[in-house]
Amino acid sequence: MIVSRMNLLRSITLSILVSLGLLAVPDTAPAQVTSGDNSNHAADARSRADAASLQKKAAQAQVQIHAKKDDRDQLMRAVKTNEVALAKQVLLRNGFTAEDLENAKITLRTGGGKGGGGEDEIEISATCCDPKEITIQRSLENFTK
Repeated sequence: MIVSRMNLLRSITLSILVSLGLLAVPDTAPAQVTSGDNSNHAADARSRADAASLQKKAAQAQVQIHAKKDDRDQLMRAVKTNEVALAKQVLLRNGFTAEDLENAKITLRTGGGKGGGGEDEIEISATCCDPKEITIQRSLENFTK
């Protein structure tokens, strides 16, 4: 008799807990993990696309700046005097958007580069994201500007 009362008490307690949802195992738990993985993959793909877009803009800006003597001279002066604001203005005129430059770390470097005939006196590269960084490298050629 005592054993059947204990079983009855256990089954009632179990029924109450299950009805309250305290012992229920959610069926959505595996789906949530999977969807979290999918959102991580989507974020990674978006980040790679942003990085590729930013690097493409850097390459295009470099070509455009080389073709425009005034912009090239201004950018070389900005690197020499470490004027990030001036460098941003030149980048904005040559393919970068304000959104591209927002929260970007802009590094201006002098020295190194490829050397040679002066053709590659400014090199622009970009990396994305967290942090987004744009590096402008000035070779030692034509350093007097």
